[in-house]
Amino acid sequence: MNRTRRSALVLAALAVVMTACAQPADDELLATGGTSGGGPPSTTGEGEPLGPRVADDPDAIADAAVQDVSAYWRATYPQVYGDEFEEVAGFYPYGPDTEPPPCGDPPPEYELIADNAFYCPSDDIIAWDAASFLPAINEDFGGFTVAIVIAHEFGHAIQARAEAIDRTVDLELQADCFAGAWTGHVTAGEAVGFSPADVDLNQTVAGMVAIRDQPGTDPNEMMAHGSGFDRVTAYQDGYENGAEACEPYADEFEDRETVEELFTREELANEGNLHLEDLGPENPGLLTLLELDLNQFYDELFGELGADFEPVADLVVADPGGDAIACGGEELQGGALEDIAVYCEDENVVVMDGPGLMEDLNSRIGDFAVGAEIGRLWALAAQSQLGVAGEDGAGLQADCLTGVWSASLTLPEVTPDSALSTSPGDLDEAIQGFLAYGTALDETVGTVFERTDALRTGYRDGYNGCEEFAPLG
Repeated sequence: MNRTRRSALVLAALAVVMTACAQPADDELLATGGTSGGGPPSTTGEGEPLGPRVADDPDAIADAAVQDVSAYWRATYPQVYGDEFEEVAGFYPYGPDTEPPPCGDPPPEYELIADNAFYCPSDDIIAWDAASFLPAINEDFGGFTVAIVIAHEFGHAIQARAEAIDRTVDLELQADCFAGAWTGHVTAGEAVGFSPADVDLNQTVAGMVAIRDQPGTDPNEMMAHGSGFDRVTAYQDGYENGAEACEPYADEFEDRETVEELFTREELANEGNLHLEDLGPENPGLLTLLELDLNQFYDELFGELGADFEPVADLVVADPGGDAIACGGEELQGGALEDIAVYCEDENVVVMDGPGLMEDLNSRIGDFAVGAEIGRLWALAAQSQLGVAGEDGAGLQADCLTGVWSASLTLPEVTPDSALSTSPGDLDEAIQGFLAYGTALDETVGTVFERTDALRTGYRDGYNGCEEFAPLG
């Protein structure tokens, strides 16, 4: 995040002969659901640990994906593009001790394509590093994510057949969308080589946030693939709406709207992160700015809803080592304050564990992991005042409202007295916070996939979109 208002898969690739789609962003992703900083483990909605379901044989998964994705496009391509599907010419797993895939003349040396997967348009083949890349994807993100890699590369083969022309990031997001559409086909029970039980959507989110562009990447770069938020958004679009929804992604006359953008000079100096605490009256920290901005935002939102918002009285940074905090008519101290993130309705305050949870999110992920969690607590306060806190879907609606607030940070007129705005990569940090803590902070929320979908719904559709999860009064 940044105090200055903005103006309104990093990869190794041989761009001329192939479309490469690997190489993770250079930071720590909480892929397996563990919390190296000492926080609670992430869980699924059923309370089970969030971690990859590692396959015994990732090569077999790749082979099954080739067969099923091919069958999917035989049926789907005529529906989307009105022509028969032309089979891909070949599929080539490779490694340091194999012949290189026949892409170009001469074919690329292994060192140039190690740890990668790609579609080669000149020879119409799909190839992947079976020696290191697929085993690593399998180990870090589970077996089904291996299939997602193959489905994504098929997306580029579809683009070649459709003669799609666009900037790279839009074509990459379309391939993500196509991969999501195929995943929806699997979860509908229509795949031959996979069953709905094979699908691990949480780990797919983790993989896409890992294999993303570095924050601050120019979306117009020739090799840009999109931020984690952009990639997950495209994947979920295909998953929910099918391959027909992906076709318009490729439009040479119109760029898709993405959240990926360059850092400003000030953002670049601190990688878009703002200090949490105040450094003097002229240099307020994130926590002070969050409290001001969120109260202004919900005052504006309640006005649109025809209601009056009572500002949250305080953002309390709790220290389990010595504090005693009144919350809900009880006094919380010691272990009861560890990893706490809660809205105390009776006291109208937000409480968050400072040296534990807040420091963990900020130091390992970034400032907007803290900001999004605090934003969610303000959403709970708003739901309480609107009388909808107990509704089914209220947990996901809180994430949706956090998405609405996140979008407002690009609109100075919403909170004119606040100097807070998002920086490149902030929405990725919000998703990483979901991955780090899952449902550990609130058992009423959904899976990471559902929470990310709710966040993007609010970001893209505004507060009206949040009525999808629960009424707003």
